[in-house]
Amino acid sequence: MKLSALVIALSVLLAGCTSVEGVMEAKGVYCSGFYKGIRAVGRGALSATTGVVVPDVCDQIDDIVEAEASEDSDGGANGNNSGDN
Repeated sequence: MKLSALVIALSVLLAGCTSVEGVMEAKGVYCSGFYKGIRAVGRGALSATTGVVVPDVCDQIDDIVEAEASEDSDGGANGNNSGDN
């Protein structure tokens, strides 16, 4: 019971982040082994009870960082040509 309360509290804290940059800066906290384990238990319980598969926040941060890095290497191009209307 205490573990589920902790998982819920962490979920609220992570969902309450107002910016992606803030989460990316705190990746060391969110992606530590302890928190990853707690989130894995919570995601497993959610998947077992509802069938909803939720990706880990660390995987999402990595995806965002990779996307930003590829945009930076492309000179900020996002695939659409804003000059053509």
